[in-house]
Amino acid sequence: MSDLLLFVIVLGTLILGHEFGHFLAARWRGVKVEEFGLGYPPRIATLFVIGETRYTVNWIPFGGFVRLAGEDDPDVSEGLSGASKLTRAIVLLAGPAANIAVAFVVFVIAFKFAAPDFNRVRIGQVTPNTPAAQAGIEVGDIVEEAAGTPINSFESLQKVTSEHLGKPMELMLDRSGAPVTISLVPREDYPEGQGPIGVTLSYPTAKTSWGEATQMSVSSIGSQVMAILRLPGRLLSGDAAPEEARVSGLKGIYDMLGWASSIDRTSERPFITMNLIGVISVGLALANLLPFPALDGGRLMFVFIELIIRRRISPQLEGYAHAIGFAVLIILMIYINLQDFVNPIQLP
Repeated sequence: MSDLLLFVIVLGTLILGHEFGHFLAARWRGVKVEEFGLGYPPRIATLFVIGETRYTVNWIPFGGFVRLAGEDDPDVSEGLSGASKLTRAIVLLAGPAANIAVAFVVFVIAFKFAAPDFNRVRIGQVTPNTPAAQAGIEVGDIVEEAAGTPINSFESLQKVTSEHLGKPMELMLDRSGAPVTISLVPREDYPEGQGPIGVTLSYPTAKTSWGEATQMSVSSIGSQVMAILRLPGRLLSGDAAPEEARVSGLKGIYDMLGWASSIDRTSERPFITMNLIGVISVGLALANLLPFPALDGGRLMFVFIELIIRRRISPQLEGYAHAIGFAVLIILMIYINLQDFVNPIQLP
């Protein structure tokens, strides 16, 4: 799969999932949905109409959108703005909640089928005409021991190898469940990027149950949320560098997905890519909950203010706030995306 196709599918799925959350909550709470669109306008065609909802396909192929009746006009029948505070809160929270749900599913699948076992070392690649190739090491071999030392990490194998440069070293391997012993001599001089024996190391897939994968998924989401919430405080205290708070735009996300997929192609599992998708989905949920006008969090802020002061803020004033907030967001997105080109994110 090309990086561009992966980018379109991932970003489109996350955005579409977000909007589908709003859609389901609106239908449940009796808010009229005027349009559910695949992609962004201009419109290509109307696929069909069910009830009062028009289902459309649009030209810009990123995710989709939901157009709810009366988003800023409380006088519209069955509209969002005229609904109860509870209904508005549920509909607004449903989008970010859907992103958390997507992240949960992605993490569970990643930990169940693609999670690396960090306590074992697998041979990911063997370079031709190197000590490893000449000794008969094969891709997929698990290194159990090196020179009598148990191997449980990249570092442990690298340490033993560095101690045997120019000297014979015996490796005990697990090859598809069968023990194999080979002997080789790590090179003292070797081409850059090959290492003394000429292999690329990876991790085998960890065996986890659905229950363990579920627990790990919940833990990953919790860790991600707490890391983002603590970031402002860490920045103010100097515990975090400004680069850690870097917000990436479309190009940044494209670069990160390309980097992750390139690593996963060599390890024959999509763990890093799936983990990154989960992280992006959680980040999208939290970004939409920021109390900034035009975002879901900004609209929730007005619901919260209404709950506190026990009266409705002028719909016209709220509409102006969201319009200004949307304009500011557009400017910020242009700046962020330009930064991705001028000062690209540094990937490991």
